[in-house]
Order: sequence, then C-alpha cells, then structure tokens
Amino acid sequence: MEMRNGQIWAALFDLDDTLLDRSSAFEATFREFYDTQKAINSTMGWDEAIDFFWSLSPHGTIDGQAAAVRIMERWSEIDLNPVEFEEWFFNSMGRQAKPIAGAMEFVQELNEARFPWAVVTNGKKFQVIKLEHSGYADVVPFAIVSRLFGADKPDSSIYHEATRRLKLSFEGIDDIQPSEILFVGDNPYTDITGAAGVGMKTAWIRVTDEYPNDAPAPDMEIGSVVELREVLGI
Repeated sequence: MEMRNGQIWAALFDLDDTLLDRSSAFEATFREFYDTQKAINSTMGWDEAIDFFWSLSPHGTIDGQAAAVRIMERWSEIDLNPVEFEEWFFNSMGRQAKPIAGAMEFVQELNEARFPWAVVTNGKKFQVIKLEHSGYADVVPFAIVSRLFGADKPDSSIYHEATRRLKLSFEGIDDIQPSEILFVGDNPYTDITGAAGVGMKTAWIRVTDEYPNDAPAPDMEIGSVVELREVLGI
C-alpha cells in the first residue's frame, strides 16, 4: 500500500459530532422528555428549556445521572431515578442516532479505496447502539468504545490499542507509526489532546467559533469529515 499524502496512512474518527449528528439526537431526546414533564412544559418554553438541557452537556459530554440530579434541583416536583434516567436517556440517544450529512458516503468511499480507518469513542454500551441504529456498524472496520475497552480518551492506552488493531486489520501497515495516523474529532480536551499526546496528526471538527487556548493546537481544522477527501487521497 502506498503512503497517502506522503504522511497519512490511516485515520481514526471520534463518533459524536464527528460521524454522528449528536446535536439532533440530543435535542430530540430532551424534546421527548420535555413533552412528558408538565412541571417543565407548563412553566417554561422549549427554547429556554433546551438552553438549560444543553448546559448539562459541557464540552460535548453528559453524565446522565448527574443530569438527573440537576433537573430535580431545578424542578423539585420531578422525581427521577438517576440510574433509570441515564439508561433511558442514552438508549433514546442511540435510537435517534443519524450520520452527519455526507459522512456515511465518505466512510464508504474510504472502504472502497481500502483506506484504513476505525472509530474510537468515549462512552458506554450505548455507543454500540448508536453505531447500530445509524448504520455505521455495517461499514466500520472496527470500533473501540472506551468503557468497554477500559480507558477513556485522552488516556494514551486507547490510542495505542487503536494503532495495534489497525496493524492487525489492514495489510501493508504493520509498521505504521502514530505520526502517520490522523485522528479526527470535535473535542479538544479528549480527542485532540490524547491523539497529540501519542504523536498522531490531528484534525479538529469546528463545533465552536474558536479553538480553546488551553488544549494542544490541532494540525488542521475542518467543518466536516467530508473535507478530508483530498488529505486522505480518496
């Protein structure tokens, strides 16, 4: 296999807000919750409510049980079981999972070009549900889900494990180095920080207007994975 672009032989992708439209799934899930909670919908409009729900998800992540506690603090009439709420929330997010526009076609092109790639995502078993409902489970060569693996990004071990599996899964890259792998993600503090820490090239998905100054600078900034066609030589 010839080296692509002189530098990049393989790519690893985050899942939410990189290949999946997390925002639409998040809002659809909380809209369902809002519509069933009179304590909320009788006292607050949807626009104000969704602003609060988004405040439960700093840096593109959410702790379902902690979110339940904050909801009960805001609306004392609501009695939630945090464990049950978390289970419901992430199952709903999984059912709502849809690819970002153009992303499914892009990864199918990677497969057609026999370009090595995979998914590395933080989360629990619910990430597997997202892969299945979105259709990515049928096309991704392999996916590493952090809590099933045993370490979350930015822990270096998950990136090393992804590199190991790339070498096992694709012919011709058994000597690949981290510097020849492009990691693509939206979270500066997990995706970019962790990948840069092991020497990988990084591409940041612009989900905010400015990249934070307290995280390692990415090698490139993009609006969508589809912009990587030229970089990856497909």
